[in-house]
Amino acid sequence: MKTAGRLVWTAGSRPGDGAALLVYDGSYKAVLGNKAWRSLKPEIRSRFSVKPAAQGSIRYRGTMHRVELSFMGWLFAQFCRLFGTPLATARGRDVPVVIELVPDERVGGTAWLRHYDFGDKRPFTVTSTKRFDVNGMLAEHIGHGFSMGLRVFEQRGDLIFVSLGYFFQVAGRRLRIPDWLTPGVTTVTHQQLHGKRFRFTLSVDHPLLGRTIYQRGEFQSD
Repeated sequence: MKTAGRLVWTAGSRPGDGAALLVYDGSYKAVLGNKAWRSLKPEIRSRFSVKPAAQGSIRYRGTMHRVELSFMGWLFAQFCRLFGTPLATARGRDVPVVIELVPDERVGGTAWLRHYDFGDKRPFTVTSTKRFDVNGMLAEHIGHGFSMGLRVFEQRGDLIFVSLGYFFQVAGRRLRIPDWLTPGVTTVTHQQLHGKRFRFTLSVDHPLLGRTIYQRGEFQSD
């Protein structure tokens, strides 16, 4: 990887190649703190210390080996489509998936898109935007003011995200949504495997309904 000031681009690419151009991002290092940041596996630090520049993107390609929904998880996924597409609405095994990161100028963060190819079903794209506020707190924005706060921490060298509740942003105020009206507590694990490969695991656990959503897959740079 080559660097020039605070611009970063992958080997073999040129500055101006929109799909490859990246920008240094110290947000995750700042929120974790130096000790936790240094404890992350080097490959994870590398992935989470850059973000796509304007007109740029970062892509990871792989397979979501398990895409599971309980009946209530499916209902929550359908309901969330009123605000955006934060959850896959189909089930599957060994589903080809492309993860794409692009700038979200409207929200001011980085949009994470997961493109699912369910084969006999219509392809489906999950979209949400991660953004750090002025206090360094991370939130995931779904759309139409619907968001969830996220706690980020290091665990055995891997990076963990855990939701801190869902809320609506209205007129500059956050209106908390009761936990029982949401899909549940969301936990995402970014686990380093061999070489450039990493494992993505997502689980959603409702306080009354148990596990509503579960996904696990392996990916690497496109």
